[in-house]
Amino acid sequence: MVLGFIAPMAMAQNKKADKEAAAKAQYEKALAAVEAKEFVIIVETYESSTRTIETNTDVANFFSFEKDFVFLQGFPAANSYTNKLEVSEYKQENDKKGNLNISMQVKGFYINARIEIFMKKGGNYADVIVSHRKEGTRRFSGEIVPKSQSKYFKRPGEV
Repeated sequence: MVLGFIAPMAMAQNKKADKEAAAKAQYEKALAAVEAKEFVIIVETYESSTRTIETNTDVANFFSFEKDFVFLQGFPAANSYTNKLEVSEYKQENDKKGNLNISMQVKGFYINARIEIFMKKGGNYADVIVSHRKEGTRRFSGEIVPKSQSKYFKRPGEV
């Protein structure tokens, strides 16, 4: 009878340890992609104009950082173009808890914005705020993944 009680508890502890190890691996992979400035965040959920949280199903709504440039397309861009943006200010730091905070100023043909990315330690899920000078603020969330492993759709003809 004692064995019947202890065995499920041991299995639950193993599952928790496996889950924590997987989250740590995702965090480290996301952090490495951020350090290399080669990552993508596909919009998973976003705040609509009515302030409700909506689910995105379109892989053409994304934020990407590709070496020296940021690309915004779809919802984050507030237009229908693939926006290639130059980064003029970039600040990356970890807070006392190990959470990642990134702040950058970007500018392109149609967009002049401040972008803030927040990722909690222990996973690869990030919250993003894009504060456009003309279009207002866009908020969305999604996973940070290395560019080489992302399945995003970038339209041809960047502006």
